[in-house]
Amino acid sequence: MNWSSYFFLIFLSLSFYQKAHAELGLQDLGLTKSEVELTPKQVKEQKTLETRHSMLKTHEVLGLSTLGLMTATMLTGGSALDSNAHMYLGMASGLLYFTTAYYSLTAPKPSGIKDRGNIVWHKRLAWIHFPAMVLAPVLGYLYKKNEDDGKKSSSLVKQHPTIAGIGFGAFALSAALMTIEF
Repeated sequence: MNWSSYFFLIFLSLSFYQKAHAELGLQDLGLTKSEVELTPKQVKEQKTLETRHSMLKTHEVLGLSTLGLMTATMLTGGSALDSNAHMYLGMASGLLYFTTAYYSLTAPKPSGIKDRGNIVWHKRLAWIHFPAMVLAPVLGYLYKKNEDDGKKSSSLVKQHPTIAGIGFGAFALSAALMTIEF
């Protein structure tokens, strides 16, 4: 091969290189600017969906963490040796539970989104575990206070383990519905 052939091949490869690295324009893709621009309403809706997605992902992570803490709380309940551990785990579970609920309840819900499938049951179970999570710590506190004061607890206060167990079961089922495909 002579020099002119080498020069031609180098020139040809450089021209392909330039073409390959040139930016694509909308016209190259067969689109116009008006076809890809979002209206202010669409921008707002997209921002709402992004916020919702972020908040519900946080709700999911916190919910699974809460389930872990609740499990530890349930495992330490009923043992006199671990009564302080049970109490502190219960307090941490309650705080994390209500933080988790906050992210679910305040996540923006755009119009037109309809609950279906497992989410319906997930929300229905909240009507069981939410009241239990409000009542169980109060009953647990009263039970411990009566025990420390040497007093006998009322029949309602003695239901602390039962109410906590029902709340835990409903919460665990609620988490399973969202985690496992049925």
